[in-house]
Amino acid sequence: MNNLLQVKNLSVGFKLRNSTAFAVSGVGFELSKGESLGIVGESGCGKTVTAMSILKLLPQNAVIESGEILYKGKNIISMSEKEMMKIRGGEIALIPQDPMTSLNPLYTVGDQILEAVEIHHKVSKKEAKNIATEALKSVQIPEAEKRFNDYPHQFSGGMRQRVIIGMALSCNPDLIIADEPTTALDVTVQAQILDLIKQIQHDKGTSLLLITHDLGVVAEVCDRVAVMYAGRIVEHASVGSIFETPLHPYTIGLMKSLPDTKSSKLTPIKGQPPAITDKIQGCPFHPRCSKKMQICEKIEPNAIEIKQNHNVSCHLYKKQL
Repeated sequence: MNNLLQVKNLSVGFKLRNSTAFAVSGVGFELSKGESLGIVGESGCGKTVTAMSILKLLPQNAVIESGEILYKGKNIISMSEKEMMKIRGGEIALIPQDPMTSLNPLYTVGDQILEAVEIHHKVSKKEAKNIATEALKSVQIPEAEKRFNDYPHQFSGGMRQRVIIGMALSCNPDLIIADEPTTALDVTVQAQILDLIKQIQHDKGTSLLLITHDLGVVAEVCDRVAVMYAGRIVEHASVGSIFETPLHPYTIGLMKSLPDTKSSKLTPIKGQPPAITDKIQGCPFHPRCSKKMQICEKIEPNAIEIKQNHNVSCHLYKKQL
């Protein structure tokens, strides 16, 4: 299988006054054409920083300390801004979390899609408008020709998110990075947006990297899932394998904290996730783990393959090897 995207041993830090705080440490994964991968974890675990590293849209005080991000075999980290501008928005598109802050309130939605088309396609104004209108139709905006001239405030939250998805699709990207694309939407609209993303991926063969804290969304959309904790991927497997046999104590905790239709009781994970400035020796999850051993407090575990394509970073499973 040819990989569209390969992230290898990625570590990203933020420069502080006297030190560097690492938001991402040694992250690695692969994504093939037409495949969907969900990166799931609590707020602050490093999933969005990982996604923004792929787009080279990190804050000024962020620095990629190590690793490679290979897109179609070329290392994004070493690319110039000019090279990235050709890829960003064209070959790799972003669906951000909040559509209202992502759309300029002073311009019509049509003009904003037009701008993206004109940057990445050498077409006439008329052709660009046709492409932009078709993009709105593809995301099921009713009366697309008329709504083309409307402003963002004239759309509902769900419709604004459709506009953002249409903008992302207007340049026929090979990869879509969706960062919490349904968080700001109510449950009914959320289901519609997820169905739309699945349909687009099926129709166009686009690869999807989905960033979310919601395991239910991952189960609905993704082929594989990487579970992140404290800047590290602690478990990585197919969606079916993760839901049937979660292995890492953190993944198991996430599963137990999901609402159960048979009971109104939730089982939260005790404690709080560490801040990126915290220095924790050993496994970063051990302060919250009910199954911790002495080795967990001293040595950070490496990823091991327990069964085919199911990897976990936990000392519990080294005994079984």
